[in-house]
Amino acid sequence: MKKVPVVIAEDSPFLTTETRQTRWAIPYSFECLNARIDNLLTRNLDYFKGKRILDIGSHMGTFAYSALELGAEFVQGIDTEEKTIERGQELFKQAKISETRYDFKVDDAFRYLENLEEGSFDTVLCLGTIYYMVEPYQLLKLMQKVAKEAVLLDTFTAAYAAVQGKDAPQVYRSVTEESLELPMMLTALTQPEKKDYRLPHSFPHRDKDLSLITLPTCALLEIWF
Repeated sequence: MKKVPVVIAEDSPFLTTETRQTRWAIPYSFECLNARIDNLLTRNLDYFKGKRILDIGSHMGTFAYSALELGAEFVQGIDTEEKTIERGQELFKQAKISETRYDFKVDDAFRYLENLEEGSFDTVLCLGTIYYMVEPYQLLKLMQKVAKEAVLLDTFTAAYAAVQGKDAPQVYRSVTEESLELPMMLTALTQPEKKDYRLPHSFPHRDKDLSLITLPTCALLEIWF
């Protein structure tokens, strides 16, 4: 079996200060993180080497940093959470990365993308973010507008929710394998307050704040793309 290349070392502050190392979904552990970087970035090097990268939902910049390590010319990270953006800026300074090679902004993804011209970046990353968007199709179209070459997407699908998600026992009773092959989308409620960030699109209901997650089937994603 081919050994996964290490981009984020075990003692890297991008790991040692990561609050999502043991989360139930895809943990940000040493093995899982480097496997994701390999699958999503290293195997798509042509979209990174010498390229300008936009990272939507950049959190503290782990994938933005990895893109630079793999030869990207410049990375722009955006996120709605100010404290994770500030943490990313601190980590990049600690890593002594030239400030001419990166920038981080606190902004709403839709607003930011709408104000960009076509082809503003070579490659757009949207990793673990789009399922928190109420209008994922609109976000996809905006990302396609600003990407000259590629949009790299990593998300949960409806099938994942039915088989492995937290609500899988309830979801699986309500859907069939045949229905998951249809171009449809599951929508579920979630708490907006996460461990170290808050989802931007929330609404009050019965004295609680709630947000939505959107989980398209693979068939719907293929139509969208």
